[in-house]
Amino acid sequence: AAAAGSVSSTKPAAAAATNGAAPAAAAATAGSGTASRHMQPANALSGPSVHKTKPLYLENTYLFEHSARLLDVWEEGDKVCVELDQTIFHPQGGGQPSDAGTIDAEGLPSLEVTFVQADKAKPGVIRHECKGDLAAWRAAAASQKEVVCKVDGDKRRLFARIHSAGHLLDVAVYALGYRWRPGKGYHFPDGPYVEYAISDDGRQLDNKDAKAKQAAIDELNAKMKELISKQVGVRVELIDGVRTVTFEETSCGCGGTHVAHTGEIGEVTVKKLQAKSGNMRVSYSVA
Repeated sequence: AAAAGSVSSTKPAAAAATNGAAPAAAAATAGSGTASRHMQPANALSGPSVHKTKPLYLENTYLFEHSARLLDVWEEGDKVCVELDQTIFHPQGGGQPSDAGTIDAEGLPSLEVTFVQADKAKPGVIRHECKGDLAAWRAAAASQKEVVCKVDGDKRRLFARIHSAGHLLDVAVYALGYRWRPGKGYHFPDGPYVEYAISDDGRQLDNKDAKAKQAAIDELNAKMKELISKQVGVRVELIDGVRTVTFEETSCGCGGTHVAHTGEIGEVTVKKLQAKSGNMRVSYSVA
């Protein structure tokens, strides 16, 4: 997540890998700098999170490899499910897809991590759904064997860029005079969007005027390009116990991974404005 400064790992340096850029994702510290505008989308964090599995992915977006302790292994259908004491794998949620990668340990066949999610049956536990040798890993769990987690770095970077672009879109919308309220955010590669509740306040857009909608799209694209070129740092901090992510002066409770500064997002194209039932869906892509 952000440029406020990354958290140093307590593990050996060899266990952590970055992309060679400035370490991102920032420390979750009690910050004194508060944003001038706080948003509360439908799938944003609204209160402090309870973690039994320590979420290392919240401390550094670009931590792609790290050690952990194996706590439990069980079978569910054709999946090998793994619980660790800590993880760098971001679970699916908050509009962001699950990380993928591998879990390895000395003397054991590698596990392919295909999906990660919060375990509904174990509050605070992050569950890693894998493909691999159940019997071998179940035996290793009894001794709480040390493992090495490796996240697919290309996917992680892409997901962080897409998610950050969605937050920056809130800034652009507001800067152009619209007072739409962000609702659902979908930050997956297959057609990301942010859905807003249309407000009677601020600038208005005639949904039936195709030329006006295209003009709004053009303005949004120009504003996004401007905001990205400024390379403004993304701030991540704990405010009243809630992990809060701030772009420019717009903040939002968020448990996702983010870029260090807006320049890392890359090229964003607003593709479509679609009005329905009092909402405006702003679809975009990241290249």
